[in-house]
Amino acid sequence: MPVIPEYATNNAHMFYIVCKNLDFRAELIKKLKENDILAVFHYLSLHKSEFYTQKHDSRDLPNSDKFEDCLLRLPLFYELTEEEQQKVINIINQF
Repeated sequence: MPVIPEYATNNAHMFYIVCKNLDFRAELIKKLKENDILAVFHYLSLHKSEFYTQKHDSRDLPNSDKFEDCLLRLPLFYELTEEEQQKVINIINQF
């Protein structure tokens, strides 16, 4: 679950969970899709991008790589009803 440190605020532009690994995330995405729920991932490690490779010092960034494989963005939009929220929650909990 997301954690907001005391020194920060939340702009509420997304809600995510951190899955235990890439395979788990893929299976969860599949399960959600089977129930007409679109969950996506969009975090890519900057140090691996074509833009940044020439600027990066080549050190390992294991946390960045972990989140690239494990972050899952859940549906979040103004019209999302409490019933729809509960459906997402229930399917994830059952999974």
